[in-house]
Amino acid sequence: MPVLAMFLAALLWSSMMIGAKVAVQDLAITEVVAGRSIFAAGLIWAIVLLTRQPVRLRQAPRPLLMGTLDPGLVALLMVWGLNHTSVVNAAMFWALMPVLMPLAARLVLGEAVNPVVVIGAVLAFAGATVLVMTNQVSGEGDLFGDMLAICGVLCAAANALLARRVAQQQGRPMVTTAWQMTMALLIAGLALLIFEQPAEALAHISSGPILLLAYLGLVATAGPFFLLNYALGRMPVGQTSLFACLVGPLSVPLAAIVLGETIQAMEIGAIAVVMLGVFLPTLLGPAVLGRWRPAPAQEDDRALDGLEFVVFDTETTGLEPSGGDRIVQIAGVRIVDGVVRRDQVFDELVNPGRPIPRLSTTFHGITDEQVAHSRTIGTVLWDFHEFCGDAVLVAHNAAFDMKFLALAQADAAPIFQQSVLDTLLLSAVLEPRAHDHGLDALVQRHGVDLPEVARHTALGDAQATAEVFLALLPMAGTATTVSDLAKLSRKARRFRRLQKQY
Repeated sequence: MPVLAMFLAALLWSSMMIGAKVAVQDLAITEVVAGRSIFAAGLIWAIVLLTRQPVRLRQAPRPLLMGTLDPGLVALLMVWGLNHTSVVNAAMFWALMPVLMPLAARLVLGEAVNPVVVIGAVLAFAGATVLVMTNQVSGEGDLFGDMLAICGVLCAAANALLARRVAQQQGRPMVTTAWQMTMALLIAGLALLIFEQPAEALAHISSGPILLLAYLGLVATAGPFFLLNYALGRMPVGQTSLFACLVGPLSVPLAAIVLGETIQAMEIGAIAVVMLGVFLPTLLGPAVLGRWRPAPAQEDDRALDGLEFVVFDTETTGLEPSGGDRIVQIAGVRIVDGVVRRDQVFDELVNPGRPIPRLSTTFHGITDEQVAHSRTIGTVLWDFHEFCGDAVLVAHNAAFDMKFLALAQADAAPIFQQSVLDTLLLSAVLEPRAHDHGLDALVQRHGVDLPEVARHTALGDAQATAEVFLALLPMAGTATTVSDLAKLSRKARRFRRLQKQY
């Protein structure tokens, strides 16, 4: 969904570039910016009010700053630039975004740099550069207009960094977009008062430009900013910025149809390169590469005696990993020579990039405020992956936790290819007469006592699972290898069917 949202946003931004180019033929720059801002702000606030979304003034300052940058300053700079340069040139300078953003996101937000995104950015930027050079040769460009467009891109880059942080900490993309459009309207109105005579400006506007302004505001401005704020809560800044490169290629056919700008053979090849660069992270994402990557060995014949295990647990925003829930805490404890080493633990809170529901907080006690300044899952899991090494992973209802780890690969997290054992499945096979195989029941049944650790925290549950795992091992009879335990687990068919829901 985030990929589709960003593609639609790029398409709408492309149409906005064309519409703005047409609008400045009949209207002043400030009239175009103010007019579309009125329609955009009105629509978004109407949706917020009709859907009764909570609006908190204390959360307004940063979205207002976002609106100052983009679409506030960006709109003025880009429309001004379009008055001097070609649509394709103005659109292609957005190709600077994916080159700047991975590094900026690493420095400012601590996000991991995905090598595939960097390769895609280089390809997209190369294709964009060819497009710009081709347009300059044909005389469709202007240095002053190009510089205005570049300044607009830099403002948009600063906004993207801020928007990612807001999306992670506050969520509610519709409310964020409403505050953005409000500030954009204030800036556009101020510019209109300073540079134009509003009474005279309104007098010469006919129905045609008004309809065009309505489209620019209601569809081409409000739409993509909502889609961007939605995607930033679910996708790293570096990858979302790649889609800025699509604005140019999508603008080319629109400019040819609406404005009569020419399309040259070189442009077609450059557009293909840009498209490849933008979609490379998706084409080479975990879901696709998993079909080509050799399957991990099904047999792990390492002997259980003397083997190291990392028993881990996660706390999350909810129980639906495939439905958008995210990790808010991950913890692990090491088992060495049959002993739980409570001095060798991993425990870290994670910023989930979305609000934590109150129901989930009542269960694990983690609030939005506690994770507000925590790292995102991609960077945290690299450290956890290093902590695990080649140890065997153990978890209770492991399919649930492993699904979260797999989905985090979209946030540039590592792939966990270690062998995995599940105490839920082992208990179901080794204790067939028991009616309850939940962790609480196992803790009580095996007399696990953890007075110093709070249950229903990731670390507390990881340590409880570690003690349960050690209690189950002697019951495994002739099982002497990891593979033997895995084969036992596969006999718990009922629970394995239930785990497929994740």
